[in-house]
Amino acid sequence: MANRGRPRRAGADEEILRAARELLEQGGYGAFNVDIVAERSRVAKTTIYRRWATKGALAAAAMENTPTATEPEAILEETASLLSILTSPDADAIDVMRAVLTPRRERLRAALAPRPDAHDLADMLLGALLTRLILEDKPAIPSIPF
Repeated sequence: MANRGRPRRAGADEEILRAARELLEQGGYGAFNVDIVAERSRVAKTTIYRRWATKGALAAAAMENTPTATEPEAILEETASLLSILTSPDADAIDVMRAVLTPRRERLRAALAPRPDAHDLADMLLGALLTRLILEDKPAIPSIPF
């Protein structure tokens, strides 16, 4: 079956993700808007939704290439910093949380691996971090590590 429509513009994905990261850095998830990402990356909104089904999936993809800390404390700080953008979560925010937590959970488990309870401890530490972020009005995290 032949492809229908225009061919994909080379570099469009990178431009979209760059615009999405910039918007997240500037205003957090509360100010994150697919219309603005489309405008900044000079693509149609439908182009974005063909690649990422939801606003949360786009935000998650924009955050995938973040630094990769390896020490437990650094992993937790990185995780807190990334989750701090979720000041105004919506239904799609679960995609963002999953994108932030899943790889860091695995790195935290690996960093704690010498301990026999590494898996449980990693889950407890991430749970405690999430609880702290939820209960605090504004987490004291200086910047998003993009």
